[in-house]
Amino acid sequence: MCSLPKHDSRSHAEMGRSAPHIRLMSLCIRTSDRSAEMHILFQISSRRLRRDAQRASVLNLTARGIDFFFQFVSMAILARLLTPADFGVFAMATPFVWILMTVGDLGLASALLQQRDLNEGQASAVFLVNLLAGFAFGGLFLLSSPLLGSLYGDPRVTQVAAALSFMFVFSGFTAVQQALLRRALLFDALLRAQIASSLVSSVAAVTFALEGAGYWALATRALVDPLIYSIVVWISAGWLPTRAQWDDTTKALLRYGRYSIGSSLIYSVGRHANNILIGWRYGSAELGPFALANRLFLFPVQQISWPLGHVMVPALSRLRDDPDRLKRWYLKLLRLVTFVSFPPLFSLAICADDVVYVIAGPQWGQAADILSLLAPVGALQVGYATTDWLMRSEGRADRFFRWTAIDTATSLLGCILGLPWGVIGVAAGLATANVLLFLPSFIYAARGKTIRLIDTLEAMLPCVVLTILTVGAVWALRIFVPQEWHPFARLLATGALIGVIMMCGTALVYGRSVLSRRSFRSDLP
Repeated sequence: MCSLPKHDSRSHAEMGRSAPHIRLMSLCIRTSDRSAEMHILFQISSRRLRRDAQRASVLNLTARGIDFFFQFVSMAILARLLTPADFGVFAMATPFVWILMTVGDLGLASALLQQRDLNEGQASAVFLVNLLAGFAFGGLFLLSSPLLGSLYGDPRVTQVAAALSFMFVFSGFTAVQQALLRRALLFDALLRAQIASSLVSSVAAVTFALEGAGYWALATRALVDPLIYSIVVWISAGWLPTRAQWDDTTKALLRYGRYSIGSSLIYSVGRHANNILIGWRYGSAELGPFALANRLFLFPVQQISWPLGHVMVPALSRLRDDPDRLKRWYLKLLRLVTFVSFPPLFSLAICADDVVYVIAGPQWGQAADILSLLAPVGALQVGYATTDWLMRSEGRADRFFRWTAIDTATSLLGCILGLPWGVIGVAAGLATANVLLFLPSFIYAARGKTIRLIDTLEAMLPCVVLTILTVGAVWALRIFVPQEWHPFARLLATGALIGVIMMCGTALVYGRSVLSRRSFRSDLP
């Protein structure tokens, strides 16, 4: 610790001899000042990692839960105000938006999350690159919008695509601030942004639908949401870019982003290829029900895996040098997310008709058949997503890129093989691909680590047993419940049954001590 020397009446010669000490003292003071002036977004420490990660997880899941509520309510209203063809027109344009959006930040947001040492100059350089990329992708998509209309033979797609080009600009302005908040585990700011954007965009979409805007109501929500989110994130972050610093760390971030952008592009193409193929082959009327079912089955992934991933990638990256602790963290997280998600999602395959009826209404019956096939896929993808956290946190974007290529190729092949049988065939092909890749993904992700396949199977064993019991009980309930019951009443009974079984299963697996806050916290990583 640096301290000032006491004042005395020494000669100039003595002061000259003490000059090195004075220079060292000045250096310490300047270093201390720089540390004190460092923005909170760049003050990263693992001393309280467990507490910070738990708090961030709760805040992030809360944000996603609030977003889910607004999406659920707005979807239920919009599905009754709009036609399946309106959803189909919007779903024709959005796959291309999301494909480009995943690469719009050039993979640099993921690079920032896993970077342990970062300063403001390096972050400013990344911001500049992202901003330019946002304008470039937005302009490219605007110029390409007539081609999308020609692909589907529908001029409405051209109009929607042109309007959605502004999303790239919003993303370019916000990606770095959002990544820095996630990296610092400051999810309270992101919670505020999520609440504001979900509320305002949902109200705007319903208002436009009530005015008879049709598919433009969906486009309005897609534009208003990132705009409000960007404004709140900028205000909450309180950080403004400074002079860009192009050093070795910045170049390393760009190299990491190169692999990350490839992984994101391949993954997005595979995920949205089914919508493109169905829209091209069968038109908006068939694509509408598939898009609704696809959105419903992705809800669990969006509400569980994605928000937890935003916390766990930076958290696990701080444990790279402690393999035993990394193993404990990962296996407990795997057990937790599968235990919570597998029973209700596999049960959704049985009660999909009631879910679609309650959410969207009787005119969406075809979406129920599709959702019955996709519901188990949602469950598998929740567990499957943890391998993504593991690979990205180790900083080996090349390994993540290779596995994403395998995953996308298999899923795309399943969709193409099922295309001749319509939307049901596409859903069946997608489900088959996910089943085939589930266990190999854990083998690949854990390669070179102390985590074995048998460890992951043991972690998932409680959820498998509970899933079998839950699905069996739901199936029996559907047999004995009179068909004259209203779908909403059947769904309430099904939900209550699932809740009771999961509570009993939790008590059996964890014991009565699960009700103790202290015991619950000790079981967290």
